[in-house]
Amino acid sequence: METPNNHEERSELSETAMLEEEISKQNKKIKNLEMQIKLGGNLAKELARQKSLAIEAQEEVKKSIQYSSRIQGAMLPSSMPDSLTIATIWKPLNVVGGDFYVIKDLGETVLVAVIDCTGHGVPGALLSTLTGSIFDRLIHDPNVNTAGEYLTSAHNLISAMLGQHVNRKAKSNDGFDGSICLLHKHTKKLSFAGARSSSFLLQNNGEPLELKGNRKSVGGSRTPLDFPFDTHELNLGDQIVVMLTDGIMDVMSEEPNLILFGKDKLLNILSLWNDQDPARIINNVQVALDNHRGTQPLRDDMTMVAFRLN
Repeated sequence: METPNNHEERSELSETAMLEEEISKQNKKIKNLEMQIKLGGNLAKELARQKSLAIEAQEEVKKSIQYSSRIQGAMLPSSMPDSLTIATIWKPLNVVGGDFYVIKDLGETVLVAVIDCTGHGVPGALLSTLTGSIFDRLIHDPNVNTAGEYLTSAHNLISAMLGQHVNRKAKSNDGFDGSICLLHKHTKKLSFAGARSSSFLLQNNGEPLELKGNRKSVGGSRTPLDFPFDTHELNLGDQIVVMLTDGIMDVMSEEPNLILFGKDKLLNILSLWNDQDPARIINNVQVALDNHRGTQPLRDDMTMVAFRLN
C-alpha cells in the first residue's frame, strides 16, 4: 500500500521533471534566439557590405561618365574659323549625349554640321563618337564635295559598320538626324542638306526662312543605301544661319499645362531678335527656353549653332 510520503515524493519528482522540461524548452528558445540574433547580425553586415559595394560601383560609373564627358567635349571645335562669327548651345541631357557639332575650315569652304545621334546618355555618346570619326574621314575624301554627298556617304558608312543592310532581320536603326552647311567664303554661297532636320536662314527682311532637309535619317535599314540627299544652294551674304537639334523645340513647359516650346515660338524669337549678332540670338533663345520650362526637367540633348560669314 502507498504511503502519503511516497505519494508526495512522486509528486515532487513529477513537478521537478516538468520544471526541468520547461527549463530545457526555454534553453532551446534562448539558443534559437541567439542563433537568430547571430544570423541577423551577419545579415546586417552583409547588407552593409553590399550597400558599400553598390555605392563604390555607383561612384565608379559616375567618375567614368564624367571623364567621358571630358572626352566628348574634346570632340567639339576648340577654335573657330576667322571667316565666321559663331555662337553655340550644347547641353547633353545626362552629362554625355548623342548631340554634337562639327566646324571645319576646309580652305575655300567652311563645313558646319549639327548632328543628333540616336538615343542620349552613354549609348548616344558612343554613337556620336563613331559619327564624329566618320566626319573626320569624309572631310579628307576627295569624292565627297557637296552637302548632300556628306550625308549619303555618312549613311553608307554607318550602315556598313553596323551591318544594317547585310542582315535583313537586323533591328538596328541607329544613326543620326542632322544638317550640313558648306559656306563658300569668296562667293558667300550656302550649300545645305538635311536628314530629318531643318535649319533657318535669318533674312535681312527679318523673316526666318526654313531650309528643309529630306525626310530620311542617316543610318538605319529604312533609308536605302546610296540614298541621294538633296543639296540646296542659295546666296548667304551677311545673313545668319541657325542650325539645331529637335531637343530645342521639344522643351516642355511646367505642369499642369504641358506645352512644347515648338517651332512657332522659336521662329518668333528668331524674327524678333535678328540684329546680326549670333551671340545675342543664342542668348535670347536660351532665355526663352529657360522661361518656358521653368522647373520642368529637360527631355533631350540640346544643340544650337548660329553663325554668319564675316
